[in-house]
Amino acid sequence: MSAVYTKELSSYFKNPLGYICLAVYYLFGGQFLLMQIQYYGTNDITGIFSNMYVVVLLTLPLFTMRLLSEEKRMRTDQALMTAPVSLHGIVVGKFLAAYTLFALGISVCVIYFAVLSAFSSPLWSVFLGNLLGLLLLGAALLAIGLFVSALTESQMLAAVGTFACMLFIMLLDGLGRMLPSGLSFLEKPLGALSFSQRYYDFTAGLLKLPHVVFFLSVMLVFLFLTVRVLDKNRWTASKRIKNAAVSTVVTIFFLAVVVLFNVVFSLLMERLPSMDLTEGNIYELTEDSLDVVESLTQPVEIIVCHNEEDLRSTEYGKQTDEILKGYARHNAGIQVRFADLLKEPELAAEYADYGIQNNSIIIKSEKRIKMVSLNDCVEMERNDSSYSYTYKSKAEQVLTSAILYVTEDSVLRVSVLTGHSEAGCADIINYLEENNYVITRQNIAAEEINPEAEIAFLFAPMTDYTQQELEKLDRFLDNEGKFEKKLIYVASHNQPKLPNLESFLSEWGIGIGNSLIVETNQKNTYDKQGFMFGAVFDEAAQPYLSGVKNPSLLFVGYYCRPLSVLWEEKDNRTAKYLVKAPESCSLYQPDTGEVNGENPLIKEELGIVVIGDRLKYVGTQEHRSYVAAFASAAMFTSSQTVSSSFNNKDFTVELINSLAGKQKGISIPSVGFASEPLQITQSSYTAVSIVLGILLPGICVVTGAAVSIRRRRL
Repeated sequence: MSAVYTKELSSYFKNPLGYICLAVYYLFGGQFLLMQIQYYGTNDITGIFSNMYVVVLLTLPLFTMRLLSEEKRMRTDQALMTAPVSLHGIVVGKFLAAYTLFALGISVCVIYFAVLSAFSSPLWSVFLGNLLGLLLLGAALLAIGLFVSALTESQMLAAVGTFACMLFIMLLDGLGRMLPSGLSFLEKPLGALSFSQRYYDFTAGLLKLPHVVFFLSVMLVFLFLTVRVLDKNRWTASKRIKNAAVSTVVTIFFLAVVVLFNVVFSLLMERLPSMDLTEGNIYELTEDSLDVVESLTQPVEIIVCHNEEDLRSTEYGKQTDEILKGYARHNAGIQVRFADLLKEPELAAEYADYGIQNNSIIIKSEKRIKMVSLNDCVEMERNDSSYSYTYKSKAEQVLTSAILYVTEDSVLRVSVLTGHSEAGCADIINYLEENNYVITRQNIAAEEINPEAEIAFLFAPMTDYTQQELEKLDRFLDNEGKFEKKLIYVASHNQPKLPNLESFLSEWGIGIGNSLIVETNQKNTYDKQGFMFGAVFDEAAQPYLSGVKNPSLLFVGYYCRPLSVLWEEKDNRTAKYLVKAPESCSLYQPDTGEVNGENPLIKEELGIVVIGDRLKYVGTQEHRSYVAAFASAAMFTSSQTVSSSFNNKDFTVELINSLAGKQKGISIPSVGFASEPLQITQSSYTAVSIVLGILLPGICVVTGAAVSIRRRRL
């Protein structure tokens, strides 16, 4: 075998073919690298590997077209067959020679990774996963090309036949969806043969053992078939019928064993997680999801009204699909299936009242049903400094929340009070909906607050409350003497003076100033703004930090009005600071532009979050109603303040959950797919362009031309 390998490998470089093959890879790969740097400016190596998929499919016929067909054309195949080497040795030797040339071609990706790593942080695991995927893909495709080459003595026919096979592989993904309804049963078998879906899992940072086994199996099958073809050529006429029968049986048996092994292995591996190579393990379930899923004792069915292959065609959809499969892996009671509404009209009829459509996800249990959309699983953030948008996946938060909703014993209701030109605070509403609160909007001027609601929200009203409306707040919090109600008030720096509402809050020990808190210590400011600063959790906030993932993170104040505790205890009421501004903060008067202006409501401490409660005993049981006040709506509307770097979101959710008596709350950060930007200068880019985009492929072309000229002179 080694003699065959050495002969074939050297033959690639004794004629221009080997140099042309390398030049093609270096040329296209170099252009992909330059496009990555120029147009994206990130260290995302996966973009280069994704583009290499098409290049590999279209160029591999060059590697294999002459391997066996040339032997037949030159009539040297008989000498090769009678040489002291087995057929397996001949086939494997020629395959390894072509594979070595292929490996030399894609090895340039190591240089590309080194270049990107020189200007950013290296992502070794992702790169190695991509490289492994390309090596496995090449092994499978080269084996197919070698088999085609064994069927003919014409290099041209071998190249055309191999190219046809590559084209079929490229079209395989869409072929199943183009089948008529009568042949729809072939869609899954054709999908199981997909090369691209498996390869793009590698480029996305997923290492799945069934994919590795699939590519290796394809390689072994076509190497085996190549041996069968060569063996057939050695049969004599008298033994042809007997050997043909034996060969057919052996071939069918071998193929059956390989297919069965792949099916069984894939089924076994479905219960095991894939190896997540991405930074942050974006395809794995977080602790919040694991706590919810692993504790479930009732069955849950998840129906995705979308084609799975189409879903996995995007990075967001792939992450969503992996999260869904993760639920099923960690709890056998969770069943996930994909449905086509055109093929299952009864499903569309059953859930018509829920507004079902092609991208809906139905989550149901014996208790209740919830429907979300695939669009709900993607969030868009605007970068005000660059006027651009960043897209992130929040699929895990949405889906885990839905599972929790359909399995909880009861759901909590929230009334959002309107009627006074409220500022909104849609982000807080989203937080609550993600944690399965049922949100109802009520006009306080026209109706009583829903007595079944556990919480009422008052978001930055722009006009003052009337006495009748304040009485409605009192009746809600009193709850016919049973208490156990909560009012959340959020102020805004744009509000005018609201004497009636502020007087109502003062009865709960909460004072609200009309100035703004400004940080004078620049080390404690963010985004170069004195109005955005790191706040401090008070001792009274510690019980509400127990469920927060990272209690050490700061709470950030942003355009905050100063809150104060007017008294700590009074009759059966208490008031406490939960979050305070640092001592280095001062007050800014918007009307005059003065700093440290006097405000009679402000004492020595400047509050960001204050809570007041009223206590009543029924027998020996305590019953409390609460009023919590936040100093600014901007703390929940800025993408900076609600990021995972600060505790604004997590603390607020945990506070509300604790006050409402909610046993489980989840706060799963959204997953971004943006890569680290490159710190590369124009001169460095020019050097990379010349060396990798021009010189490297140029050297291969010149060398190939020199070899061609030399051969003509011999």
